[in-house]
Parts: sequence; structure tokens; C-alpha cells
Amino acid sequence: MILSAAELALWSAMAGVLLTLAVLASIDMVVSRTLPSVRGWVSTVFTSIACLLMCGWLETLWPSLRDIDLMPVKATLGPLCGALALAYLGHWSGMRGDDRLVRLLMGPGAGIIALGAAALLVWTLRGGDDRDVLMWTAAVNSLAVIMGSLVAVRSVLLGDQLARWMVLACLCLAQMTAGHYAKGLGHEWGLWYWGLTATATVGYFLTVVTMVRLRNREWRRLSRQAQGAMPVADSAGLPRGVQLVQKVDDALWRSARMERPCVIAAVVVPNLYDYGDQLPSDPEAEILVTLAARIRQVVGFRNVVGLFHQRCFVLAVSAVQDPHRREVVGSRLLQELRMAVLLSPDPTVPPFQPDVGIGIIDVPAGSEEVDALRVMTQAEHLALEARHTPQRLCHRPWSPIRTPPAALFASAAETMPSPLTP
Repeated sequence: MILSAAELALWSAMAGVLLTLAVLASIDMVVSRTLPSVRGWVSTVFTSIACLLMCGWLETLWPSLRDIDLMPVKATLGPLCGALALAYLGHWSGMRGDDRLVRLLMGPGAGIIALGAAALLVWTLRGGDDRDVLMWTAAVNSLAVIMGSLVAVRSVLLGDQLARWMVLACLCLAQMTAGHYAKGLGHEWGLWYWGLTATATVGYFLTVVTMVRLRNREWRRLSRQAQGAMPVADSAGLPRGVQLVQKVDDALWRSARMERPCVIAAVVVPNLYDYGDQLPSDPEAEILVTLAARIRQVVGFRNVVGLFHQRCFVLAVSAVQDPHRREVVGSRLLQELRMAVLLSPDPTVPPFQPDVGIGIIDVPAGSEEVDALRVMTQAEHLALEARHTPQRLCHRPWSPIRTPPAALFASAAETMPSPLTP
């Protein structure tokens, strides 16, 4: 494949961006030495190589490569990168434990793409026609793009705000795949189309790298908050009041629209202020931030976590597909929230031991006119009941029966802090 001077300049500009990102990914992997950094390096480096091979940039700069049969690499590298990207996207979305479709796409779906790459390699080694092999390679890669787009759109529908940018990345990936394989097949569609392909390629890499870094930063922040190692001033506030009711109502609406169940849970911490008088300042804000981070680690970023009042968290897991999700959420919440919270680096200051009760309300699929405030109140009452059970966990189906006002006032009197409370 011989490139014109204009094409060589265009692909060289694209290659400069890709090589810069590959160097940055290599530095991050060496410095961080974490699994996400290794994933980022593998995805960035091998996908960049696949792009530079298909557009003919490497063969133009190094003519000796034309004497080497690169078709086995071209036939397998692209689909393998697609399978890896699909698996990584599933991890990034955090929906593998929640959504059956995402599990299928991450597991069997990525496996099918990898098997397709193996079949293409065997076909190539057995003397298959290069043009036919590339056309089927493009088809396998297109299947990976479609699967990745489904995961990204699914994440958006379930409330993940960052996934909107991943949908844009998938659109760029679609143009990137179509353009590079068109170039590899020898089509001459004009410099404007190759410019569009190079722009889509750069857009895909920059968007994915940015979104991965943002999500990894969120997970690191949550991890530090859950361990009590992050100052309260650096933490984002939890939704409360009308904002929390609106978010829970949105979760219920998403579940009803997708005809899926929804789980609304309340976590009460009645001993929030029982930390003693050994500290120079009131640490309840630090305790709340730590507990909220632990809850967020369990339910993920797309689900709702808020503060109903000072001693009661509310969370909403929308559009549940897995029937065991309720049990998993309840057991993991108990495990995480029962761990002590360090209030001071001074070893003589005892840690705070949360005394929690968890109430879970199952809102079945197809439920209509579910009042968010009412179901939150039911979950809180159930959490108060759970405090007096050995399991500290109670769950029941949603009931449209209104909560008696006397019970609501009794619950508020029991859980809201007194003005005289230290």
C-alpha cells in the first residue's frame, strides 16, 4: 500500500497522537503498577498498532515490512482488541453484577469475538484470500463495535452519566473501524474520508482515556473515603431532601420504563453520635462520608445514594435483572458498614463502631404510581425494625398502603438527632 504525500501527512498526525498516548500509558503502567493501568496500556498500544497497520502508515515508513506477510497480524489483532475493549467496557461500567445483558456481552460476547479472531488466523495460515479475510475481519470487528455500543447505551439508560461520553466513543469507534478497513481493502474514497477516519480515531482514544481516568479517579476517591483517609472538605455532598426524592423517583421511573424491579433500601445508624468525648471536634461528618463511600462501593456509580436525614441513608438500585441482587446488596452492605471507622490517628482514641439496621423494599416490575417518598419511608421503618433482629436486615415487597402519620412521627422522633445531642 503506497500513500500519497497528503495521506502520509494525515496519518502521521494521527500516529503522533496515538504514540503520545501509548507513551503516557506506558509511564502510567510503570508508575502505578495496578491492574487498570495494565488494561489501559494493553488497549492503547495494541489498538494503536492495529490502526497504524491498517492505514498503511507503518509500511510506508518502513518499506521492508512489505516483504513480510502481515495478514495474520491484521486478521487477528483488530478482533482481539475489540474483545478486550468489550471486556474492559463491562468492567468500567460496573454493571456485570447487575445486568444480564452486560454479563452476556462481557463473557460469551467477548469470547465469540476472540474465537472469530482465532478462526481468521487459521483461515489466513491455510492460504485464504487476503481480501476475503479482511472483509470477514471487518465484520467481526463491527460485531464488537455493536456489542460495545449496547453496553454503553445500557449504562446510560440505567443512570450512568459518564456513559454518555462512552456512547460518543463508540460512534467514533464505528467510523474508525469502517475507515481503516476500507483503507486496508484498497478503497479510494478521498482525502476527506480519511481525514474523518483519522479524526474519529483520535476522538475515540482521547474520549476513552479520559473516561477511564475519571472513573478510576472516582474509585480511588471512594476507596480513600471508605478508609477514612480523605478530608471531609474534599468529598462531594450527598443528595438530600427534595433532590434525593427526585433521584429516587427517577430510579423508579427508569425501572418502570424498562419493566424491571427496583430495590429501595434504607440504612439507619442510630448510634451516630455515640462516639464519646475524647475528640476535640464532632466527627459525625467524617463518619457519614466514610459510610457513604462504603455504600457507593457496593451499589456503584449509576445508582442513587443519599441522606434521608442525619441518621438514615437511602439508596436505590434501579432496573434490577438479577433476582439475587437484593440479597447480594444486603449482605455486602452489612459486611462493609459493620467495619469500624477510625476517628483519629491517635491509637488511644477508640474507633467508631456503626450499629446499623438495613431495610430493603422490593418494588416489582410493572408497579405503577409508586410514590418515592412513601417507599423511602417504608424502607426506613423496615430498617428500624431490623435493628431488633439478629440479622440486622429486613426486606419485604412494596406495599401501596399509606404509612400512618403516627408511625411516621414516631420514626422521626427515634432517628432524628435532638438539639441537645452533642
